[in-house]
Amino acid sequence: MFVAEVLAPVVATEKHAFFAGRKLLLVREILEDGRYGDRTMIALDGVQAGVGDRVLVARNGGAVDDVLGMKDCPANVVIIGHVDRVERQ
Repeated sequence: MFVAEVLAPVVATEKHAFFAGRKLLLVREILEDGRYGDRTMIALDGVQAGVGDRVLVARNGGAVDDVLGMKDCPANVVIIGHVDRVERQ
């Protein structure tokens, strides 16, 4: 998992039937020191996130299957939470 910022919605008029009616968002990784990382990817929105939100992203098929409650989901990146703050010890 990693923390990311939502950059923009992704609109695709032609897509796999699974994604019909599901929101896709472009997210960019935020590193531990608060800088942006190199990873930018498209994530399936599981928490009604919006542009500018900081979110928790899971990136593996098993996590996506578990969050959505289904087997063999065609997505491998999903937003699983809103990040209010990061507390470092």
